[in-house]
Amino acid sequence: MSALPDGITSTAFVASNGELGWQREHIESAVHAIRAAGYAILGSEAWLITGPGSWDGIIPQRDGSTPGVYHWETQLRSDGELWNAYCARTARESIKAVLSLATELERDMPEELLDRLRFNVTYVTEEET
Repeated sequence: MSALPDGITSTAFVASNGELGWQREHIESAVHAIRAAGYAILGSEAWLITGPGSWDGIIPQRDGSTPGVYHWETQLRSDGELWNAYCARTARESIKAVLSLATELERDMPEELLDRLRFNVTYVTEEET
């Protein structure tokens, strides 16, 4: 597996633990880079950036209702599914999910917080699965 390109990591928020989170405008490119590097995506979650290196996974609601946690998981690798096919499928699933989730969050969370919204992606090598 190769590392992600600097052009992709440079657009990411870097959490204190080294995990990355991207804005909506960069997440699709990040997912493509993750797939191209040979990783499969297990899922993702929405983050609200709270400071340098820090984030919160509990997202406030515009209407003042109970805050939510936004995440998704890709379908597990099926028996006989080749690794490259699995990587491609999880990338497609992830792009579809994050764009849908981003639209929902843009509608539901306070507008003044939207610039602090990031999407973290959990990805693995074949050996890690």
